[in-house]
Amino acid sequence: MIGQRLNETLRFWWQNIPALLLVTLPFALLGETAQAILGPAIMAGEEGLSITQSSAVILLLLHPLTAGAIMAQLTAIQSGRARSLGDCLLFSLRALPILLLTYMLLGLSVYFGLLLFFFPGVWLYARLCQAPFIAVLENRTPLQSLQQAFVRSASDQWQMLAAITLIFMLIVVIVLFSATLVTSLIGTGTLSSVILGGITGLVTCLLNIIVFRYYGLLRPAAA
Repeated sequence: MIGQRLNETLRFWWQNIPALLLVTLPFALLGETAQAILGPAIMAGEEGLSITQSSAVILLLLHPLTAGAIMAQLTAIQSGRARSLGDCLLFSLRALPILLLTYMLLGLSVYFGLLLFFFPGVWLYARLCQAPFIAVLENRTPLQSLQQAFVRSASDQWQMLAAITLIFMLIVVIVLFSATLVTSLIGTGTLSSVILGGITGLVTCLLNIIVFRYYGLLRPAAA
Protein backbone atom coordinates (compact mmCIF):
# COMPACT_ATOMS: atom_id res chain seq x y z
CA MET A 1 0.00 0.00 0.00
CA ILE A 2 2.84 2.39 0.81
CA GLY A 3 4.47 1.52 -2.50
CA GLN A 4 1.22 2.34 -4.29
CA ARG A 5 0.96 5.74 -2.60
CA LEU A 6 4.57 6.56 -3.46
CA ASN A 7 4.03 5.50 -7.06
CA GLU A 8 0.88 7.65 -7.31
CA THR A 9 2.74 10.62 -5.86
CA LEU A 10 5.74 10.33 -8.17
CA ARG A 11 3.58 9.75 -11.24
CA PHE A 12 1.36 12.75 -10.43
CA TRP A 13 4.42 14.94 -9.87
CA TRP A 14 6.15 13.82 -13.06
CA GLN A 15 3.07 14.27 -15.25
CA ASN A 16 2.39 17.78 -13.94
CA ILE A 17 5.86 19.31 -13.64
CA PRO A 18 5.08 22.35 -15.86
CA ALA A 19 1.92 23.24 -13.89
CA LEU A 20 3.71 22.78 -10.56
CA LEU A 21 6.77 24.72 -11.69
CA LEU A 22 4.46 27.57 -12.68
CA VAL A 23 3.49 28.11 -9.03
CA THR A 24 6.74 27.16 -7.29
CA LEU A 25 9.33 29.00 -9.39
CA PRO A 26 8.08 32.56 -8.71
CA PHE A 27 8.17 32.01 -4.94
CA ALA A 28 11.59 30.38 -5.19
CA LEU A 29 12.86 33.44 -7.09
CA LEU A 30 11.35 35.76 -4.48
CA GLY A 31 13.03 33.83 -1.68
CA GLU A 32 16.40 33.81 -3.40
CA THR A 33 16.12 37.52 -4.24
CA ALA A 34 15.33 38.36 -0.61
CA GLN A 35 18.34 36.39 0.59
CA ALA A 36 20.61 37.93 -2.04
CA ILE A 37 19.65 41.41 -0.81
CA LEU A 38 19.31 40.82 2.93
CA GLY A 39 21.67 37.89 3.40
CA PRO A 40 21.12 34.13 3.72
CA ALA A 41 18.41 33.16 6.19
CA ILE A 42 20.73 30.61 7.82
CA MET A 43 24.52 30.77 7.75
CA ALA A 44 27.03 28.33 9.15
CA GLY A 45 30.11 29.90 10.68
CA GLU A 46 32.85 29.17 13.16
CA GLU A 47 30.49 30.02 16.02
CA GLY A 48 27.74 27.76 14.69
CA LEU A 49 24.53 28.63 12.87
CA SER A 50 23.43 32.24 12.63
CA ILE A 51 20.05 33.52 11.41
CA THR A 52 19.36 36.66 9.38
CA GLN A 53 16.04 37.63 10.91
CA SER A 54 14.71 39.72 8.02
CA SER A 55 15.38 36.97 5.47
CA ALA A 56 14.00 34.30 7.78
CA VAL A 57 10.77 36.27 8.33
CA ILE A 58 10.27 36.72 4.58
CA LEU A 59 10.80 33.00 3.96
CA LEU A 60 8.36 32.14 6.74
CA LEU A 61 5.74 34.42 5.20
CA LEU A 62 6.37 33.00 1.74
CA HIS A 63 5.74 29.45 2.95
CA PRO A 64 1.94 29.71 3.42
CA LEU A 65 1.68 31.73 0.20
CA THR A 66 3.55 29.02 -1.68
CA ALA A 67 1.52 26.28 -0.01
CA GLY A 68 -1.72 28.03 -0.94
CA ALA A 69 -0.69 28.36 -4.58
CA ILE A 70 0.35 24.70 -4.71
CA MET A 71 -2.95 23.72 -3.06
CA ALA A 72 -4.87 25.67 -5.71
CA GLN A 73 -2.93 23.95 -8.49
CA LEU A 74 -3.34 20.47 -7.00
CA THR A 75 -7.11 20.82 -6.68
CA ALA A 76 -7.32 22.25 -10.20
CA ILE A 77 -5.25 19.42 -11.70
CA GLN A 78 -7.40 16.89 -9.89
CA SER A 79 -10.47 18.54 -11.44
CA GLY A 80 -8.96 18.13 -14.88
CA ARG A 81 -7.42 21.48 -15.74
CA ALA A 82 -4.49 23.38 -14.25
CA ARG A 83 -4.95 27.00 -13.16
CA SER A 84 -3.00 30.01 -14.31
CA LEU A 85 -0.44 31.64 -12.02
CA GLY A 86 -2.78 34.58 -11.43
CA ASP A 87 -5.64 32.33 -10.32
CA CYS A 88 -3.34 30.42 -7.97
CA LEU A 89 -2.01 33.66 -6.48
CA LEU A 90 -5.54 34.98 -5.85
CA PHE A 91 -6.51 31.69 -4.21
CA SER A 92 -3.38 31.82 -2.06
CA LEU A 93 -3.91 35.43 -1.00
CA ARG A 94 -7.51 34.72 0.03
CA ALA A 95 -6.40 31.68 2.02
CA LEU A 96 -3.32 33.38 3.54
CA PRO A 97 -4.74 34.36 6.97
CA ILE A 98 -6.08 30.91 7.80
CA LEU A 99 -3.06 29.15 6.29
CA LEU A 100 -0.70 31.34 8.31
CA LEU A 101 -2.48 30.50 11.57
CA THR A 102 -2.80 26.81 10.71
CA TYR A 103 0.87 26.44 9.80
CA MET A 104 1.84 28.36 12.92
CA LEU A 105 -0.10 25.96 15.16
CA LEU A 106 1.12 22.96 13.17
CA GLY A 107 4.72 24.15 13.42
CA LEU A 108 4.48 24.71 17.17
CA SER A 109 2.98 21.26 17.69
CA VAL A 110 5.70 19.57 15.67
CA TYR A 111 8.41 21.68 17.33
CA PHE A 112 7.37 20.63 20.82
CA GLY A 113 7.15 17.06 19.61
CA LEU A 114 10.69 17.25 18.23
CA LEU A 115 11.90 18.38 21.64
CA LEU A 116 10.64 15.06 22.98
CA PHE A 117 13.39 12.93 21.42
CA PHE A 118 12.53 13.73 17.78
CA PHE A 119 10.16 10.84 16.95
CA PRO A 120 7.03 12.39 18.53
CA GLY A 121 7.50 15.45 16.30
CA VAL A 122 7.66 13.37 13.12
CA TRP A 123 4.65 11.35 14.28
CA LEU A 124 2.70 14.52 15.05
CA TYR A 125 3.47 15.92 11.62
CA ALA A 126 2.08 12.76 10.01
CA ARG A 127 -1.06 13.03 12.14
CA LEU A 128 -1.61 16.78 11.55
CA CYS A 129 -0.24 17.46 8.05
CA GLN A 130 -3.70 17.42 6.44
CA ALA A 131 -4.80 20.41 8.56
CA PRO A 132 -4.00 23.15 5.96
CA PHE A 133 -6.07 21.34 3.32
CA ILE A 134 -8.95 20.88 5.77
CA ALA A 135 -8.80 24.53 6.86
CA VAL A 136 -8.95 25.97 3.34
CA LEU A 137 -10.91 23.42 1.33
CA GLU A 138 -13.49 22.72 4.04
CA ASN A 139 -13.64 26.20 5.57
CA ARG A 140 -12.64 25.12 9.09
CA THR A 141 -10.84 27.08 11.78
CA PRO A 142 -7.19 26.19 12.41
CA LEU A 143 -8.03 24.39 15.67
CA GLN A 144 -10.87 22.47 14.06
CA SER A 145 -8.56 21.54 11.18
CA LEU A 146 -5.87 20.20 13.48
CA GLN A 147 -8.45 18.23 15.42
CA GLN A 148 -10.00 16.79 12.26
CA ALA A 149 -6.58 15.92 10.83
CA PHE A 150 -5.67 14.04 14.00
CA VAL A 151 -8.95 12.11 13.97
CA ARG A 152 -8.88 11.23 10.28
CA SER A 153 -5.29 9.99 10.31
CA ALA A 154 -5.86 7.59 13.22
CA SER A 155 -6.49 4.50 11.10
CA ASP A 156 -3.59 5.07 8.67
CA GLN A 157 -1.14 6.87 10.92
CA TRP A 158 1.76 4.41 10.58
CA GLN A 159 1.33 4.08 6.83
CA MET A 160 1.28 7.86 6.51
CA LEU A 161 4.31 8.19 8.76
CA ALA A 162 6.29 5.71 6.65
CA ALA A 163 5.21 7.20 3.31
CA ILE A 164 5.92 10.79 4.35
CA THR A 165 9.30 9.81 5.80
CA LEU A 166 10.29 8.05 2.56
CA ILE A 167 9.19 11.05 0.47
CA PHE A 168 11.14 13.40 2.73
CA MET A 169 14.27 11.23 2.40
CA LEU A 170 13.84 11.21 -1.39
CA ILE A 171 13.55 15.01 -1.41
CA VAL A 172 16.76 15.33 0.62
CA VAL A 173 18.63 12.99 -1.73
CA ILE A 174 17.45 14.81 -4.87
CA VAL A 175 18.24 18.25 -3.42
CA LEU A 176 21.72 17.19 -2.29
CA PHE A 177 22.45 15.56 -5.66
CA SER A 178 21.17 18.67 -7.48
CA ALA A 179 23.33 20.92 -5.30
CA THR A 180 26.40 18.85 -6.08
CA LEU A 181 25.63 18.78 -9.80
CA VAL A 182 24.84 22.50 -10.11
CA THR A 183 27.92 23.49 -8.10
CA SER A 184 30.20 21.27 -10.19
CA LEU A 185 28.80 22.67 -13.45
CA ILE A 186 28.56 26.42 -12.75
CA GLY A 187 30.16 26.86 -9.33
CA THR A 188 28.72 28.84 -6.45
CA GLY A 189 27.04 32.19 -6.81
CA THR A 190 23.70 33.86 -7.43
CA LEU A 191 22.88 31.87 -10.56
CA SER A 192 23.51 28.51 -8.90
CA SER A 193 21.44 29.60 -5.88
CA VAL A 194 18.51 30.57 -8.12
CA ILE A 195 18.68 27.30 -10.07
CA LEU A 196 18.92 25.24 -6.90
CA GLY A 197 16.07 27.23 -5.33
CA GLY A 198 13.86 26.46 -8.33
CA ILE A 199 14.74 22.76 -8.19
CA THR A 200 14.15 22.62 -4.44
CA GLY A 201 10.76 24.32 -4.74
CA LEU A 202 9.64 21.88 -7.43
CA VAL A 203 10.92 18.78 -5.64
CA THR A 204 9.39 19.68 -2.29
CA CYS A 205 5.98 19.60 -4.04
CA LEU A 206 6.26 15.84 -3.57
CA LEU A 207 5.47 16.34 0.11
CA ASN A 208 2.41 18.45 -0.69
CA ILE A 209 1.22 15.88 -3.21
CA ILE A 210 1.38 12.87 -0.90
CA VAL A 211 -0.37 14.78 1.89
CA PHE A 212 -3.04 15.88 -0.61
CA ARG A 213 -3.43 12.27 -1.73
CA TYR A 214 -4.04 11.07 1.82
CA TYR A 215 -6.36 14.03 2.41
CA GLY A 216 -8.49 12.92 -0.52
CA LEU A 217 -8.53 9.30 0.63
CA LEU A 218 -9.39 10.07 4.25
CA ARG A 219 -11.83 12.93 3.65
CA PRO A 220 -15.39 11.99 4.64
CA ALA A 221 -17.81 11.87 1.74
CA ALA A 222 -20.07 14.42 3.41
CA ALA A 223 -17.25 16.98 3.46
